[in-house]
Amino acid sequence: MFFSNEQNKTIIVQFIQRVEHIEINDEIASNRLKSTLVILNHMVTLPMIWDEKCKFNIKHIGDQLIGRLRTFTKNESNLINDIYIILYRFLRELDLSSYLHVDLEHAQRYMESELIYDSDDASHSFNSQMIYASYMMPINIFKECLNNPKLSYFENFESTADRANKLKETWDVEINAKKVEVTALKDKLDEYKTAFNFVGLNDGFKSLSTQKESEAKYSFWALFVMALLIIAPLCLEVLLNWLALNENKSIGIDRMFILVPLLSIEVILIYFFRVLLNNHRSVKAQLMQLELRQTLCQFIQSYTEYSAQMKKNDSVSLEKFENIIFSGIISNSEKLPSAFDGMDQIAKLMKNVKRT
Repeated sequence: MFFSNEQNKTIIVQFIQRVEHIEINDEIASNRLKSTLVILNHMVTLPMIWDEKCKFNIKHIGDQLIGRLRTFTKNESNLINDIYIILYRFLRELDLSSYLHVDLEHAQRYMESELIYDSDDASHSFNSQMIYASYMMPINIFKECLNNPKLSYFENFESTADRANKLKETWDVEINAKKVEVTALKDKLDEYKTAFNFVGLNDGFKSLSTQKESEAKYSFWALFVMALLIIAPLCLEVLLNWLALNENKSIGIDRMFILVPLLSIEVILIYFFRVLLNNHRSVKAQLMQLELRQTLCQFIQSYTEYSAQMKKNDSVSLEKFENIIFSGIISNSEKLPSAFDGMDQIAKLMKNVKRT
């Protein structure tokens, strides 16, 4: 950043203000000063363009320009030629890399025409500097660009392109290999997903089976206890009658009245025994269904893919399998006795007793 520097910009502006109202009797010097002011005003207006496009002259004579602008006074009008030549060099460099503004283009034409038509009136030093800026300086700028280390990338472009192509071929092979590996991993993950679904479903059936086994165990012991309760009154009655007979006691009609409530109790106990028995059978049936589901779950590993393929051809091919696997657990309660069955049996018994 040279022309964008606030200090340098201030020096340029101060120079412009000092020379704007200077009267010079020499026509050539006056025209040179006008061209100088055109270039300097453009530098103040668009400093970033000059910073970007004139790096060569900023590097070599930038400080000289600022120094001469700073020390210029009315009494040192001969410095105008030095400033004029320096600015011509900047203008030539800018012209090499961009299109000039109209004012700058007019200034450059004047400077070039002066080199051609007024060279005899100028000093040898002035002419040599103008010739250098017009012909030699562009060559020096081009040389500096060629020696730039960044241009070595263009020199090695062919070898770099070959390496890039080889790397691309290597990467293509690796990418294809990775695609195969990724596809294999995807297939494995799909298998694991199906297996995990099977495990989850099987665990659910296993948990239900455990509950039903516990229910079956309790219902079995309830049946056993109920059977004992049914047999116990009968055994007790038989035992009492046997003892009475051994003691040569007669069995009177009062014994018959004891049998009525005893039989009623027996009927009630038998009813509850039937209820427990049907419940036990229902639990056992549910256990069988759960065991069947657990067995069929062994075929679910590839069920999703297989069912998708099969349903395209035959939509009902797996209907029975799905009905078994995904249907509810059925408990057979059709033969479960109602509460009125026991009452009907008691009523029939009472009618028979009254008739006798």
